[in-house]
Amino acid sequence: MGKKKTQDSEIPMWAKTGHARPVTRRDFLGAGLIPFSASMILPNWMSLLMPSSAQAAVCTDSAGSLIPFVTLNLAGGAGLAGNFVPHDQGGQMLPSYNLVGLGRTPTLVREFGNVPFAGNPAGNVAGNEISRFLAGVRQTAPNAIAKTAFVGVCVESRDDSSENKFSADGLVAKAGLMGSLLPNLGRRPGTTTGIGQLASVVNPPSPLIVNGLNSLTSSLGYAGSIGTVLKQSQKEALANVISRLSESQNRKLASMQSGSDIKNLLDCAGIKNEGLLAQGTNAVDPRLDAAAGTQISTIWNINSGTGNGDQNLIFSSMVYNAIKGQCGSVSLELGGFDYHDNSATTGDGKDLEAGQNVGRILETANALNRPVFLYITTDGATVSVQSDNSSTRSAWASDRGTAGMAYILYFNPAGRPNTNGFQIGHFTNGQVAAGTTAVASSPEAAAAAVFANYLRVNNRLDLYDAIAGRALESRFLDQVLKFV
Repeated sequence: MGKKKTQDSEIPMWAKTGHARPVTRRDFLGAGLIPFSASMILPNWMSLLMPSSAQAAVCTDSAGSLIPFVTLNLAGGAGLAGNFVPHDQGGQMLPSYNLVGLGRTPTLVREFGNVPFAGNPAGNVAGNEISRFLAGVRQTAPNAIAKTAFVGVCVESRDDSSENKFSADGLVAKAGLMGSLLPNLGRRPGTTTGIGQLASVVNPPSPLIVNGLNSLTSSLGYAGSIGTVLKQSQKEALANVISRLSESQNRKLASMQSGSDIKNLLDCAGIKNEGLLAQGTNAVDPRLDAAAGTQISTIWNINSGTGNGDQNLIFSSMVYNAIKGQCGSVSLELGGFDYHDNSATTGDGKDLEAGQNVGRILETANALNRPVFLYITTDGATVSVQSDNSSTRSAWASDRGTAGMAYILYFNPAGRPNTNGFQIGHFTNGQVAAGTTAVASSPEAAAAAVFANYLRVNNRLDLYDAIAGRALESRFLDQVLKFV
């Protein structure tokens, strides 16, 4: 009897491509391999590919399954309460705002429906707002602003600290947000969240730190940040191992507990991703988007000659991939918000920059006709020189984290989402976040409240207790849910 002819589908990838048999366990350890994601009981050889703390993998395109989630951290302690105007428990203005740079009785200008910001006594003239944050958003999001809802979060936080547990990326990942091409993206090296904030409740999957567009293109085809730590030859060897395992050990893996998940992961990380490698820059560069590339380039002031490390190109690329569903959550960061230099000029300039970047994110979502959930954080806050003059911004004098805030903005291309209020928690007459609310003194609880609102707009509030219940018990949800 002659030998049975080997089917092409049974030939391992390493043999098809002319490579030697796959690398050993020692080779993987020597390469400093960063593992793929899956939460399951694994044999030792699989632990080389997967950490024990991450999520089960699904080899499907998750674009559109959950709303894209973007965080913008304003590092240094921005005066957010001097832009959005916080109210008291009854929804009334405070007796004075002379510690947050707005004098005794600031003139209000309404945006995002009925949300109060610091206006100008001279009238509601675009660009003339005392809230430079609002001026920046209006400047760069002329089309998206009418389809965006806003909620302020009144929460105390530590000044000038990277240890506030504000990041919700881990919560969002556990709810199921993942990218079809790339992992979570961040900006600050050496952090678990990609920004200068700690995670609320659960750490997110290790983010890919983006220092240029090539950080994205060089990572295509490999989950997590694996593409940044392996040489090309090591990537090829890894792909060979994955291909070999996913073929010859298929039946064995499928018989294990969660075996189908392991098989799915290997296929997704290996064979499917070989095709992604060929897409290269076209897959992740917003300038090359066939439908919206020109518009996005205008929004971010980038073009074909913009350098790889340009901040606008980096931010636009990260935001683009988030909104398209091609990566998990994105964490951006702007520095320089520790601006209490006894002037109003520095702070106004930084607040305007923050607003402009928020507006660009919203306008990018509008150009792509997709929703985005945007979360603005900072570490601490600032106090102004006391002045009852409400016609101009008074100078920022020192740190004051008790007057801290965070912001939520949610853009929906179908129209502005409905809310039942414009703030979570409230301020006291002392112009600080009230300590009696569920979130006032805990960034971790505030992040859980933001996450609850994220689940609400995704119609998945049923996931809340299992994921974030220990940070903010579900009995407090009536206090913090603002989207209806």
